[in-house]
Amino acid sequence: MFNIAFPELIVILLVSLVVIGPDKLPKVAQTLGVMVGRIQRFMTAVKDDIDQEMRSDDLLRLQEELKQQKEGLNDELRKGMQPVAEVIRRSETPASETARENPSATTTKVAEHKKSVTQQKESLSE
Repeated sequence: MFNIAFPELIVILLVSLVVIGPDKLPKVAQTLGVMVGRIQRFMTAVKDDIDQEMRSDDLLRLQEELKQQKEGLNDELRKGMQPVAEVIRRSETPASETARENPSATTTKVAEHKKSVTQQKESLSE
């Protein structure tokens, strides 16, 4: 912070000894030391507050970036799933048309399925 060399410090001490006097110099030095300690603690607290704010700003920025990446991935996933959804719709369409044209065929298929499930259960229980 300050660039005070040893010779400069000696000059400051000699001047303060002459100006203040030898009887008040220890009390002034003690008061000066207490004030310097308070200033250092205050500066440390300010530095810690600034560091904490910088970290919170970084975290908020990171959170926004992650949210944007998530939205981008969701959009890409939707685009990638569109062909699969179209295939599923195409495969469901003939079955639903068959059911509309001939409802008894669907009922027959359901009955056949139930019968095969019942037979499988009976074979497992034996």
